[in-house]
Amino acid sequence: MKIFLSYAEEDREIAGVIVGRLRVEGHELFNWLDPAQRGKQIAPSIEENMSAADAYLALLSPSCLKSYWCRQERGIALRREEAIKRLDPNASFIHVVVVAAVARGEEGILGNYDAIIMTSEDREAALRGLVARFGKAASQAPSLAALPNVPPLAPSSHSDTPASGEGSEPKFRNRDEELRKVLNGLTNTAGSHFWYVVAPPQLGKTWFLQHVRDHDDLSGWTVKLADLREPSSEAARSDVTALLELLFGQTLLPGGEALRIAQGVLANGPHLWLLDGAELLTRTTATDLRARLGDIHRYVAEQDGRFAFMAASRRDDDWKGVVGTRFNPLPLTEFTIEVVQRALHDLAAEMGRKPIPPGRMWDHTVRVHRVTEGLPALLVQCLQWIRDEQWLEMRRLEGQQQFERFAVPYVRQHLLTPAILLPDGRQEDGKLAALIQAYRVLAPYRLFTQSHLRNYQENDSDFRAALESAGWALEDLWQGIKDTALLKRPVTDVWKEIHPPIRRLLYRYFYRTDDQRIEAQFEARKFVETWSAGLAGIEQAVGLVECLWHEAAALRMREPSRMRDRLTESARALSRGLLASGVSLSELREYAGERMRSDGELEDAVGDGDGDGDGLLSRLVEMVKDPEGP
Repeated sequence: MKIFLSYAEEDREIAGVIVGRLRVEGHELFNWLDPAQRGKQIAPSIEENMSAADAYLALLSPSCLKSYWCRQERGIALRREEAIKRLDPNASFIHVVVVAAVARGEEGILGNYDAIIMTSEDREAALRGLVARFGKAASQAPSLAALPNVPPLAPSSHSDTPASGEGSEPKFRNRDEELRKVLNGLTNTAGSHFWYVVAPPQLGKTWFLQHVRDHDDLSGWTVKLADLREPSSEAARSDVTALLELLFGQTLLPGGEALRIAQGVLANGPHLWLLDGAELLTRTTATDLRARLGDIHRYVAEQDGRFAFMAASRRDDDWKGVVGTRFNPLPLTEFTIEVVQRALHDLAAEMGRKPIPPGRMWDHTVRVHRVTEGLPALLVQCLQWIRDEQWLEMRRLEGQQQFERFAVPYVRQHLLTPAILLPDGRQEDGKLAALIQAYRVLAPYRLFTQSHLRNYQENDSDFRAALESAGWALEDLWQGIKDTALLKRPVTDVWKEIHPPIRRLLYRYFYRTDDQRIEAQFEARKFVETWSAGLAGIEQAVGLVECLWHEAAALRMREPSRMRDRLTESARALSRGLLASGVSLSELREYAGERMRSDGELEDAVGDGDGDGDGLLSRLVEMVKDPEGP
């Protein structure tokens, strides 16, 4: 096998031992300290050898985790592994050998792999295990001829001093605002010390926890970050004592954990615990943890000490309520168009580009925001594409081809998967298919209820067949949807919402052409009007706004020249159809108008958001408030 060896210079001695043994077994290794590498540019050499490798072997140690180039190599290896697994889901590319002790919870992404431990005196046994592993891997290696080349590295010298911005990570400033909100709560004696960060996958929860951990404002704190997605944390998902030991770093006696931990906190100064992957906790463990955290907090507060906790989760059910202590929600949102614009300005400056005229930069910004929907992972990909393409022919971002390039793999690999749609990631094909069909029919809607699903059960044969194949009643499917990780949280209304940028992405994924999208919006408009007729009170106003939004979205694609007349007529008719129920008609219409004014998606749909609407939204608000007016 061709093996790419990744290690820090501090571990060169053990690296030499491993290289010698594996070469005796007939394997070919890339080792950057080989004399043959002298005089070569390290970045191109890494790219070339990673592209040709059958396996990537990381020597895990504290030095490795600190090494800038090891981090870069890790990132490339992860992307290559992803490409390999598309050819063979059972293939193994990344392998880990622990060569120096690393604190629990600090292993990062490498902690997710089944590592060989080579820190004990029995080094020979570990070497035999490594030889055996690569012997097995060689017999199972997939053909890699069709894999794309790995992307280039930015720096050109072998140094642990990173380039500006850690090489490629853009600075997304709206996360700074969220960081400041949390840090103000944590560092203020009267502030909020218990938080849960909630968002669907890939919106930056892990990134956020890491930046909290490393922030200068917490320099005097003991900060511990644990990730329940790591295999070593499996026991902690269902055992509160094991979980507390993981976070506290010491063995505890069941039943006396809170007192022991409080004593440790008071003896050593302020403590902050950060828990990633919290959706993996069992319900019982989550409840028990909240109770213990409440006890710890009370003990510590009695002596004017400081103890804080933050969990990051795809779901929020386990962190709401008042069991133990109250948690403050921090939902992570998509990046706004202003954040995208700043990221583009930063990229242009980093690349040494001359100033881009404001009008042209705004056009670029709109295109990037549209193709990425403000999702951080997609935005990073798009920025890399712009770098590779040298800002040429940016109009290509408007086409379906670029959407397919960025969004389709993201949807398939990160959204419509068992891990996201099924509790505990269980592979149940029938139920997975039913949930995917449910998201297909729901993608055109900004909000939905069981009535929406019932409509498609009656009128959509593919949806109905998937539901029957799963053996689910409609109520089962409804519960299944509530358990998925794609909904907007916290939930504040009786209806449910798909997280907005994910909804927009799924809508364009399931409905690929303008004709399909127009038909989906008109069908949704028709159903929402029928559904709204059965609502009462201010919920009628919600239905009114949704009708206008669906109609505007369809007309913008089919008949933009008739949008003003058609929407004005609809607004007047919908307002006249409202019924006084609990509130007066004037109050109901006033509420509907204010809801419209604050609706950014409606503003964009009618064209006011991009300057083409000629005040249409304000005109529609007037029609709704006074349908008998001029």
